[in-house]
Amino acid sequence: MAGKNYVGKAGHLAVMAEFLLRGYNVAMPEVDVGDDIFVVHDKEGRLWRIQVKTAIAKRRGYGFSGKFAVSWEQIQIEKQPDLFYVFALRADAMWEYVIIPRAVLHQLQVTERIAPNVGNKVILTFRFSETAVSCGRKNLRENWGNWSEWPMLSD
Repeated sequence: MAGKNYVGKAGHLAVMAEFLLRGYNVAMPEVDVGDDIFVVHDKEGRLWRIQVKTAIAKRRGYGFSGKFAVSWEQIQIEKQPDLFYVFALRADAMWEYVIIPRAVLHQLQVTERIAPNVGNKVILTFRFSETAVSCGRKNLRENWGNWSEWPMLSD
């Protein structure tokens, strides 16, 4: 199994490839201060800030799961444009993605406490079955592979 740095970089590149295939320009900032990828719609000049979190799936009786640590401070701070989280989970030979806007993740943690806080981190465990993905008691099926913020662009 590849080391943590290799796995993290693989997740970043997989997410970047998905944006590129959808017709968006992507860039990695030279200095990492919380944004892993900038996504740009070149024709409209629109910009998105993306934080990628990557994990290797663990097989379970119901399917598989992945655990991600996210800075609680980062979840709380609104910026313009606001941040999106893309949780990239390598399950067997495929990538699975859970996409959650920062404001939604903040609301879920504050109102429903979907994950434990450990120090200054929120530890999110996503559980995948054939038809559902959940974190804590919250069904996040609508966030599973939901790239609707970035529809396919035509030439």
